[in-house]
Amino acid sequence: MSVETSVEEQREQIANQLGEPEQLRFPSGWTTSTSWHRAQAAKSDVSPANPAEFDVLLGYVDGRDEITHHRVLFALYGGNLVAECECDGWSYRGWCAHVALLWWRWSRDQLGVTNLDTGRTYLSPPWWFDFSGAEAQVELPVTDHMVVTDGGER
Repeated sequence: MSVETSVEEQREQIANQLGEPEQLRFPSGWTTSTSWHRAQAAKSDVSPANPAEFDVLLGYVDGRDEITHHRVLFALYGGNLVAECECDGWSYRGWCAHVALLWWRWSRDQLGVTNLDTGRTYLSPPWWFDFSGAEAQVELPVTDHMVVTDGGER
């Protein structure tokens, strides 16, 4: 199967869904949300499952050794960035750490996102993409404690 065939299949699959996938919208106060913090601080791995979806492995920052796996829709479609996740956070809030992780990586040139209308892959948000609401993003500290120069904690 060629990449073009796979992109076409994903576009058709989305077009045949009942209702359109949600356009990604950033929640108010998203830069300080627990989902956003987890997306930046927890161990993670991301790999493309197909042109429209990613397999996201994401740990926790509260000391749990668990890692969750979710298949996440994250693609450009109809001129918008569409996203959906199967997790409870997405179901109840329309925002989750898995989607936040994908946005974080894409906005820092660490993820290739496919435009399902053209088949092109973008390694960062393209110049024409309107991501109003995302300009407030800030990088959160990875740790919650101060470290002194000798490596010990304060």
